[in-house]
Amino acid sequence: MRLPDFIIIGAAKSGTTTLYQYLCRHPQIFMSTPKEVDFFASNNDVNYAKGLNWYASLFVEAGTQQICGEATPKYTYWPHFPDAAIRIAQVLPQVKLIYIMRHPVERAYSHYVQFIKNHQNKQHNFKVPETFEKSIEKNTYILNISDYMKQIEQYLQFFPRESFLFLFLDDLIQNPAEVMRKVCGFVGIDEDFNFIQNNHIVANQAHSHTEWFLRSRITTPLRSIPGMTRIANLLPQSVRDGVYKGLRKLPYYEEYQRKQYVASPMRPKTRQMLLGRFQETNPKLAEFLHCDLSNWSK
Repeated sequence: MRLPDFIIIGAAKSGTTTLYQYLCRHPQIFMSTPKEVDFFASNNDVNYAKGLNWYASLFVEAGTQQICGEATPKYTYWPHFPDAAIRIAQVLPQVKLIYIMRHPVERAYSHYVQFIKNHQNKQHNFKVPETFEKSIEKNTYILNISDYMKQIEQYLQFFPRESFLFLFLDDLIQNPAEVMRKVCGFVGIDEDFNFIQNNHIVANQAHSHTEWFLRSRITTPLRSIPGMTRIANLLPQSVRDGVYKGLRKLPYYEEYQRKQYVASPMRPKTRQMLLGRFQETNPKLAEFLHCDLSNWSK
């Protein structure tokens, strides 16, 4: 039975998808499809109830010389999914765990934006239901996920320090080759593989989705005209871009759409409040990792 040799356990919105996509490039690694298996943590335990054979089936196509991995940020959603760590320890006591982090306040806001993005991808008329401030008041897990030390402590009950590789999103963005060499050394494969190849990977960028969705909403009135979609498809992209730019110049039109469909920015007062909140846990994490996290206080 093939099971993961390593798991990217989080943190959500901290580069797990970028890391996953880089790892998919290495011939000695077999990454699960989908990326987020959610076996040890899922709503109503629907995936865990499928059993270990189902989990193993996601890795049956791995080559005999490959190592297996998966990436599920929900595994560090404690206390929302309180049993993830102990379940992993029971099934995979020798597994290697990769945990990547970012500025805790920025991560929390990005989580809020991702929530909106996910629903807009499913429902093209999805309006932003609430501000970031209302969202974190109602969904406390968004901030809990950014309490990295508390998440790590759940795993330290079952795994030794040597089972972990701790990374930072800033390092992955600024020096991906060095970070990927570190990952390869940790999981025990060829460290000289060229992950970068012809392009860097930066997955799940919120601004690209925002622009796409806003364009979709602004052009909806035109596309609702019978036959207009077919005509638009025949026009050069430059002409369609020109029409879109013209619509954006209409008085208040883009502003009206943004208010309805684009995530509201974090209020400065909220940022200061959250910086204070995480100032209680960041020093403990910095001491544990023997690193400087002073930039997280800004």
